[in-house]
Amino acid sequence: MISTPEELARRLAAAHDGGEPVGAVSPDLIPADLVGVYALQDRIMALLGPLGGWKIMVGSEGEPLCSPIPLSRYLPDGADIDAGRHRLIIAEVEVAVQLGADLTPGSEVEAAIASLHPVLEFIGDPFADRGRAERNLQLGDLQSNGLVVVGPALDRSVIGALSTLPVGLDYDEQTVKTGEGGASWNDIVAALTWLASHAAGRGLPLRAGQIIITGARLLAPLTGARMIDGTLGEWGRVTAKCRFTA
Repeated sequence: MISTPEELARRLAAAHDGGEPVGAVSPDLIPADLVGVYALQDRIMALLGPLGGWKIMVGSEGEPLCSPIPLSRYLPDGADIDAGRHRLIIAEVEVAVQLGADLTPGSEVEAAIASLHPVLEFIGDPFADRGRAERNLQLGDLQSNGLVVVGPALDRSVIGALSTLPVGLDYDEQTVKTGEGGASWNDIVAALTWLASHAAGRGLPLRAGQIIITGARLLAPLTGARMIDGTLGEWGRVTAKCRFTA
């Protein structure tokens, strides 16, 4: 049984990269609240190196849920991914923003955003039995982030269409899910305003070049699919290739 906070963070980080799945965890290590969730995230980030960006649930009621994402988990469009090694189980189509300037508390959010991108976020499962893993433990595990594949920048005129944006998810050239809508530009700006203060308070401030993903617009289990395509109507596309090694 995992019995120290350091061991828990180390085991979670390793399991996302081919290490042994995480089994029983001492009950006193399960985060009791968001303070504990974010403390576990910070321990994992201390092991995984520089910060590449954040994920944040945009448009939800109350205080957003968020997590830092290490730079090593961001990949370019068309990336070839060992989905088996990273234990990837779900693909999500999202909209991301990339910062062109540092975003500090009280600064102008819109002026700091350099570009918008289609992204695929892949959810990883580091647990021996995910069904028994408490929600706060999964949130502490960087909100189950496995990898993020970033597509080409979108024309900024997409801003006005975000709340009604058509979205598609294709596996091996077959459509598995379609939908439309999602967080609006105003929702995204409001969430980043909050995140600027939150991130700074955790000693992980928002810096130029970081990429912030804004929540799933579509998602589906991978089910062994090899070619993953996320589309945002006619605005843009992002693609990843998956391998499933033992």
